[in-house]
Amino acid sequence: MNKQPLDPDAGNGVLSGHAILAKLAWAMRSEPGDVRPHNEDFAGVYAPTIPDDAWDRGPLFIVADGLGGHAAGEVASRTAVEAALEQWTGKAGVGAPHQAVRAAIRGANVAVFDAALQAQRRGMATTFTGLTLAGREAVVGHVGDSRCYLVRGETTTQLTSDHSRVGEMLRAGLITPEQAAHHPARSMISRTVGSEPSVQVDIVRQPTEAGDTFVLCSDGLWDMVSRHEITEVISAIGTPAVPTVAAAADALIEQALARKSPDNVTVLVVRVTTDRPVPAASSTRRSFLRRNRGVVR
Repeated sequence: MNKQPLDPDAGNGVLSGHAILAKLAWAMRSEPGDVRPHNEDFAGVYAPTIPDDAWDRGPLFIVADGLGGHAAGEVASRTAVEAALEQWTGKAGVGAPHQAVRAAIRGANVAVFDAALQAQRRGMATTFTGLTLAGREAVVGHVGDSRCYLVRGETTTQLTSDHSRVGEMLRAGLITPEQAAHHPARSMISRTVGSEPSVQVDIVRQPTEAGDTFVLCSDGLWDMVSRHEITEVISAIGTPAVPTVAAAADALIEQALARKSPDNVTVLVVRVTTDRPVPAASSTRRSFLRRNRGVVR
């Protein structure tokens, strides 16, 4: 992944990266957009480039959207992602995949909460949506209102539930989806990473099939690009219009930017390209990977 150094004027800057592996392909892109001067989103990937029979755990894909204003939101999202990746590749990443995901997010929460004790960063926090593949299952860990969608064939399903005031009202039946799309409280987040000493993490487990595509994104994308439009782009992967997963990520970002998204825009696309299992977390090859792993951060 192309990661720029933290710049007070640009925040996390423009991020991009992609890879085609034996059993999956992934691509990500993050843009400040035309409205905000700096990027408070951040994304990270752990996906070794060695053959996956040598992996000591599954891959990890993360999107985070920082809260707390200039010079704080970008710190929160970046701190969370880097702490989670460090946790994932260390001892806490060993064990059942859903437990490892939860532990990584809790580690990120501690890191952000501790960093927020500094006076100029008080109140900062971040959303966090992470995905791993283990065997024939996807595991999603989630806090906040960044989302994870599953695109299977011509159907797109939102796997995560927004932790926001509007999300709560929608689930309670107090408003309709149409009202939620334009509700003035739709940006009020009810659960974040780093705002409290501990955090409740939603875990979603989803069986996978060859051709499944997961789209992780910040609200700068899903607020501008409809579920139907996401389906159109993802289902076109492999055609001349959208030849690769990287082209799909670019197409989604460009749609949001063309509509003048009022927020930073981040998307991470992960496509399962085989019906064979992706190895689950295991500690048997950790020493090998510490010498040879290809970690994208």
